[in-house]
This record gives sequence, structure tokens and C-alpha cells, in this order.
Amino acid sequence: MFKKVFIALVSFCFVSHFIQAQNSEMGISIGASNYMGDLNTGGRLKKIRPAVSALYRYTVNDYVMLRAGAAFGMVAAADSVSNNPFQKARNLSFRSNIFELSGQIDLHFKKFKIGSEKHYYTPYLTSGLAIFHFQPKARYNDEVYNLREYGTEGQLSDFTGRKKYKLFQPAILLGGGVKYWASGPWSFYLEACFRKTYTDYIDDVSTTYVNQALLADPISRGLSDRSGETGIESIGGADRQRGDSVSKDGYWFTTTGITYTIVSKRCPTSK
Repeated sequence: MFKKVFIALVSFCFVSHFIQAQNSEMGISIGASNYMGDLNTGGRLKKIRPAVSALYRYTVNDYVMLRAGAAFGMVAAADSVSNNPFQKARNLSFRSNIFELSGQIDLHFKKFKIGSEKHYYTPYLTSGLAIFHFQPKARYNDEVYNLREYGTEGQLSDFTGRKKYKLFQPAILLGGGVKYWASGPWSFYLEACFRKTYTDYIDDVSTTYVNQALLADPISRGLSDRSGETGIESIGGADRQRGDSVSKDGYWFTTTGITYTIVSKRCPTSK
């Protein structure tokens, strides 16, 4: 599905290229992604993963740009690298791919014009909305499992009242960066942008442990409570804390990219 959506977005960008040539900008970026949530409450940078993106930007004026983007990143975390005693004992881990489509507005701090010797760079703020897809996984007994399918917090039981979480979720984007005109139609940018989400299950951890008898099978029980693997007595008693449902999960993309601007037929100004 995401492949079709991405192709449609790229096609839209090429059509816009011809319709609004003097105001169009297309680009790609590479960088890093990092997750924040129940398995990384302190924002540690020990599980940074790669991220890539493509964008189309439309210039409203020298201070405002509208943007459509598609991004892919990977996030991961593990209690084993935490200094928190509870997390060490809990011993959970996950990894997930993130596929994202977004719409944003960029607000320049300074006037920015392609070809201008005076207005060739600007810091900027960016904000917008996105829809993303995730799928938390974990390795257990040398096999990789899709955690959602095993209801690790009792989502498959009729007796817990907990439902399967949705893998498509909205997010609010908040970030900023610096944009620099290099030469001709080429510009570079460096950007960091945080995704505030409305799900607490990017890591498959949110609420409390449930009675092991309510879990579907031995795999579900093993994935739900992994504290025994550390050599200590299991901490996964029914109704004991497993995660923090008050704070939602989030993730960062920090990227550097290059854009190509299709300038107007008029010669660039140096003003």
C-alpha cells in the first residue's frame, strides 16, 4: 500500500513541477531516527537508526513554503542498555520500521531567494501533520515476532477490555532547521523534527502486566514478561506496572538534504 501511495506522491510532485515550475522545489535527504517512549524515557541515543525522505515544496513567498513529504525510518530500543533498575529488570526490547506521509509549512526567519547573494540562507521552523505506519517486532528464542499479533498486554483476551492498537496513526510534526542556497538551482538543508504521536504502542508497551492465564499461548506469555531471562524472579505479576500509559510515544528524524529548485525563466536576481 505504501509503495502505491509513495508512487502517487512522486507523480504529484512531477506534475506540480511542470504546473508551477517557478515555485517548485524537490529534494531528498538522509539522516538518523530516534524513538522516545517507555523503553527510552530519557531520550538515549544508543539505538539510533537510519532515515531517508523525499519532499516537494511550494514557495508561497520569500518567508513561507508549503511542503509534502514521504519518509522512512527505523526505530529501536532495549531495556538492557538502560541505567534504570526497573527497566533493566523488565528486559523488554523492540524494533520497528516507520513509513510516513506528511504535509508541513516552513516559516523562514529571514528572506530567502534562490540566486540572491544577500538572501542565500535562513534558519526556519517547520510544523505540520502526518500519518505513519509502524509494526513493533522483537526477537525471542532466535525468532522475530510481530508483537501486536500476540497481545502482550492482554489485547487478545475477552476478559481484559483491551483492544488491538491500530498500526496507522496520526502525528504532529514540530521542528526546525537551516537552509542554504549553494549554486544555481541547488540548495542544502539540515533539519531536526520531532513527531508527537497519539499512540503509546510504537514499542508495544503501555499499561500493566496481565494474568498469564489470559494470554493466548506460550509465545505470548514469553513476549509479555521477559524479566526471567535476566536471572531474577519474574516481575510480571498481574496488574503490576509494565509501561506508562500517560505519556505517548514519539520519534525524531534528523536529516540533511539537497533540493533542486525550478526557477522562473527570468534571470535570478542578486538583490
